[in-house]
Amino acid sequence: MRYEVTISIGFPSPFERAVALATSRPDALFPNQLAAIRELAVAAHKKWVGYALGEPLPSGERIRPRTGAYAKSIFLEAGEDYSYTIRSTSPYAAFLEWGRPAYDMRQILRRSHQARRAQDGHLYMYIPFRHGTPQAVGFASVMPEEVYARARLLRKSRITGQYYEPSVHDPKARARRFTYEWGDRLTAGDLRAMGLDPDDPEVGRLVGLYRFEVGSPGENRSAYLTFRTLSEKSPPGSWVIPEHPGYRMAGAVYDWIKEVYPEVMRIALEADVEHLKALAGVE
Repeated sequence: MRYEVTISIGFPSPFERAVALATSRPDALFPNQLAAIRELAVAAHKKWVGYALGEPLPSGERIRPRTGAYAKSIFLEAGEDYSYTIRSTSPYAAFLEWGRPAYDMRQILRRSHQARRAQDGHLYMYIPFRHGTPQAVGFASVMPEEVYARARLLRKSRITGQYYEPSVHDPKARARRFTYEWGDRLTAGDLRAMGLDPDDPEVGRLVGLYRFEVGSPGENRSAYLTFRTLSEKSPPGSWVIPEHPGYRMAGAVYDWIKEVYPEVMRIALEADVEHLKALAGVE
């Protein structure tokens, strides 16, 4: 689905139209209107990128950017017919714009090459969850200050290699696996020692937290992850991702253009009329 705004340019009266036909160059005929359309496109692009970077939407909502990749995926393209297209190349653009319905992650097990098969035949896979440091944005889970202070002291884990094995769904497909050197992990006892209750879902999601070494050697960067097992034996409803409404960022830009362009183009048209009258020597 796409948003589209069509803006017509030209002159309202037969006399002005006749004067305009004396030349065939649109940029000479309609310099102010074409400039207005271009500036509207530039402003619309800037608005969309701003929303993608976390500026408040008209509704008051904000997106919480994690990497800025979505904002970088938004491009302004000029067409040969004085048209402009603003689009996002992000694979997540539709989800961010329109949202998604609730879904059960257990469905993934029947199509993902990362799934594994247990000895009794049921499918399962390990799901990593990354947790943000205090004040971080873009994370479903952010560690409290006291947990972060403890997690920073954990001996680091790291990925030591990778290997491939046949997919449980298609022997011709290869599933990538990683090997690890495991460091320390945060336990339920550690959390209780901080006065936190591991039975609280917001706290319990931090049980089993690992501190991973990331980045190039010497960078001293860390990522904090937990791992959970997604299984066909998981209780119904335990892996349901709730419905997420869309942010309608491009839609907000579309609404803005529809609101402002009539007056902008009216002023530009008046300027073009006066411009042509001056060229024709008409008072």
